[in-house]
Amino acid sequence: MGSLINRGTRSKPKWYVKYKDSDGRWKMRLSHQPTKEQARKYLARVEARVARGKVGIREEGDAPLLGPLMEQWLETLTNRNARDDRNRQKKHLHPRFKKYNVQGVTVGVLMRWITEQRNQVDADTGKRLLSDGSIRHNLNLLSRFFSWAIEQGHATVNPVRQIPQGKRPQQAQKRDVPWLEDDALVRKLINDLPEPVDLMFYLGNRSGLRTGEIVGLRMADLAYLNEGVIRVRFSYDGPLKEDKNGTGKVKWAPAAEDALDALGPWLDARQAAGAGPEDLVFPCATRGGSWYNRRFLERAWDNVAPKHKIELTWYQATRHTFTSRALANGGTLDEVSAALGHSSPVVTRRYYDHFVRKSFSPELRRGLGIKAGGGEGAVVPMRKARKKKG
Repeated sequence: MGSLINRGTRSKPKWYVKYKDSDGRWKMRLSHQPTKEQARKYLARVEARVARGKVGIREEGDAPLLGPLMEQWLETLTNRNARDDRNRQKKHLHPRFKKYNVQGVTVGVLMRWITEQRNQVDADTGKRLLSDGSIRHNLNLLSRFFSWAIEQGHATVNPVRQIPQGKRPQQAQKRDVPWLEDDALVRKLINDLPEPVDLMFYLGNRSGLRTGEIVGLRMADLAYLNEGVIRVRFSYDGPLKEDKNGTGKVKWAPAAEDALDALGPWLDARQAAGAGPEDLVFPCATRGGSWYNRRFLERAWDNVAPKHKIELTWYQATRHTFTSRALANGGTLDEVSAALGHSSPVVTRRYYDHFVRKSFSPELRRGLGIKAGGGEGAVVPMRKARKKKG
């Protein structure tokens, strides 16, 4: 019978398995298992291999480690948020799972990881570093990795999908988030923001474009301003968020009545500088004419917003404000959802249901009141009275 040996510490154990190999010699190898129970199961698999006449632990290891596999997986990412996914993986996933093998990541390990993330707090403020929404994002990213590992033949099970639905962290639904209701204040903000951040803020606040969609606009996309629409084809330099398959999906966003007046001088200057139809509307000079970085716009906003005693984020002051204003002013759910580019009005309702429920059409409200002295009337019974027996 083989045995287990711990050569680590109580908090960071290193479980080794000692077994008699198929050549009759005793060998000891690191199991790469986080717990004693999992190391015991690993030893049982090794001894089962020996019983079948095979080498107990192959040279390349009984199961691949997640660290090298994750590095391979990151190179295959081509989605719109690939850069964010790589940063998130390196910060949250790789340090935690790099020494695990694909068999060592169980539901129990994942539940402990969720608890560890919830317990991380800022040393100065005492606030949690990660919300449940961020933890859920990390969990989904790990699930995508295991799906890839299964496709490549490195794993047979995705442990993330084994977590019960009720145990998974849920992103809190945000209700009644403040938004910029004062158009006079919006004009002051536009005047204080540097060029062309002021124009990009205008497009986000008035047309509801995402940051990536704003900085990804091409000159030809604004050729429809006189028709009251903006063509949107890119998010940064890639496909739109809704374009899951990269088929070149296009959406149309509403242009404000004064959009041509606001953007016209900038477009004329770009054309005078030789910008063609497929050149960026807002090229960043410090990045060699590439698109603006999201953090650059957010920093510019953070430098101006406090001067006007505004605590909203860039997103809340742009896309969120557009949606809230449109629905509060009576815009239909279908129309607002189409303007945002949501895949379905259900998505819009999920976050803005409080606005939808507050707006009822005159047709619905007509006839609900009972006017005093409105003439004679009769009570309509809901059902006929039953006859008494006997």
